[in-house]
Amino acid sequence: MSSDLPPPPEDDSELPPPPAEIAEQSRHYPKIEVHKSGPFATVRRAFVIFEKDIRTMAKHGLVSSVILFVFLVIIFSIMGFAMKQAMSFDIGDMMDGDEIDVPWATEGNPPTADAGNDRTVPAGTTVRLDASGSHDDDRIVHCQWSFWEVDYNVDLFGERVDYTFNYVGTYEIRLTVVDYSNNQGEDNVTITVTHATSDTEVPSWPDPPWNIDAEVDETVDFVAANSTDNVGVVNWTWVVHDVVETKLYGEEVSHRFRYASHGGFGVTLTLRDASGNYNNYWIGVNVYPLYEDYDWPWAEVNEPGLVVLGDTVTLDGSGSGDDSSQIDSYTWYISHNSTYTVLTGQTAEFTPSEWGWYEVMLIVRDEAGNYNDEWNARTGFIVAPLGVEEVNAITWKSTPFGMDVSFNLLTYAYGVALLSSVIFVGGLFAKGFSHEIQKGTIKVLFFGPISVTTTIFSKILYPIVVGPFLIFPLVMAVMATFEQSPGEIFVITLVAYLLVVLTMVAAAYGSCLIYIVSKRMVLKPPALSRMFLYFSLIGTLTVFEWLSFVLDEWLKVNTYGDMYDKYAGGIALFSPFHQGGIYLSSRIMETTQGLDWGVFLIPVLLIVLGVLVSRKLYPDLFSRE
Repeated sequence: MSSDLPPPPEDDSELPPPPAEIAEQSRHYPKIEVHKSGPFATVRRAFVIFEKDIRTMAKHGLVSSVILFVFLVIIFSIMGFAMKQAMSFDIGDMMDGDEIDVPWATEGNPPTADAGNDRTVPAGTTVRLDASGSHDDDRIVHCQWSFWEVDYNVDLFGERVDYTFNYVGTYEIRLTVVDYSNNQGEDNVTITVTHATSDTEVPSWPDPPWNIDAEVDETVDFVAANSTDNVGVVNWTWVVHDVVETKLYGEEVSHRFRYASHGGFGVTLTLRDASGNYNNYWIGVNVYPLYEDYDWPWAEVNEPGLVVLGDTVTLDGSGSGDDSSQIDSYTWYISHNSTYTVLTGQTAEFTPSEWGWYEVMLIVRDEAGNYNDEWNARTGFIVAPLGVEEVNAITWKSTPFGMDVSFNLLTYAYGVALLSSVIFVGGLFAKGFSHEIQKGTIKVLFFGPISVTTTIFSKILYPIVVGPFLIFPLVMAVMATFEQSPGEIFVITLVAYLLVVLTMVAAAYGSCLIYIVSKRMVLKPPALSRMFLYFSLIGTLTVFEWLSFVLDEWLKVNTYGDMYDKYAGGIALFSPFHQGGIYLSSRIMETTQGLDWGVFLIPVLLIVLGVLVSRKLYPDLFSRE
């Protein structure tokens, strides 16, 4: 054995003891203890994870979310336009055939008009036109009789009206009846007027003045004393075709022309004898301006829209003007029931006394007597009966086409808010959403995979926090066309969003219950939460009823509506979304139906039990800060 080997080590028992200070420190070293976190450890842990993931998720998903937002705005805006059209009715203007939307109608069944039987009467007979045979399932509020007599339109109003037919001829009279919802029904009756006597010779006016020249503000006399008839003229009716038509009666009449005619005025004389024979004569009238100014002024009129009987309408012509001189006068002609109300002033106030359509025409005159083109200065407004609310916008209770269905504008808005919340909250809920959407896989909105841990403790915060920034502006934008209160639209959206969040969280935590029983994740949390969301959405019955209504109207059947009536009640009882609709109806439309609070026990129990079970599934998340 070589002597170069090192010596064996010394026995440990012979080593010197450690220094005194080291020994003292080792005796007082603190004991390591495991600190158990408090009851809010999961929340704190979730926010820590969320803070780390938010930048990555926003980077991949924010742009796609904005694109989806724009897409939904377009789709829902188209739906909103169609819904607004379906919730509006057109009432024909009896004066010139224009159509006006009436958004407050609540039913779409037209009344049945009954104008009575055809009759033959001699000239000079007073005929009673009777519409009492007309009927409606609501109530008839307006009756109008329209016909032509000697080239003039005659409008009479009322259920029963009397009119004396003095001129021989055949009169096709149209009766229009309108119910409270502005649905219309029409019927016709023919009145044949024969000669009152055997005389058939028409009266005549020898050598009438075919043209008359006058100046603005000049009074012109019209004399027909030399008119003749074989048995005598009994009536002279002069119609002055000035800015508005004026009727004058007698052999001699006078009229002051306040406006320059520019070649467009005239006077019609109708002569009538006792047998009902008549003859017409036309006189042209040229009214010249006060001095060499032939520039017409222009008139601009505000549109009063819809008003309720008894309200005061303010008419404003302040936008009118003239290129050559100043406006000398403003004259308002308000026509209703074949009568004119004349007001003056740049602005004027008018209080209608009857229900129906009013046509407004503003005539502005410059210093030379020129006036505006009256056809460009016309407007009108509908006076609604007492009790009609919010006539300037479609009400929350308005229904499509006025049909008797249980969904209305309120449930439409609630449905839009629910769909928006489900799409964004449910879509952002899925792990991999931000990556897959970039690849064009839209189906990941509803079928994206996700892990239990991520669902419950971190990724659930992303849709809850980010979702409102997309959902609320979306609903506000698409509901703007209905001109409802932004505060009420906000409340509708808030209720929908909170219930979607409640449903999603309940399903996510409920997945832990499935796992604890089956010992494996049969259904992943996103799949379960989406199923819960969809079933709850169907439970509101909004989509189901929309679809059934459209199918029945399209196929002209009642099959799908009957299915809704048969099965709807049971499904709705298990939907928290349906209870949200009841709450909104009570808050906004002041209905009396109460909430079924028992429906909310299911999601609350799922959350509570899911939290308790998750403590056993993931104890490490509750034991670490």
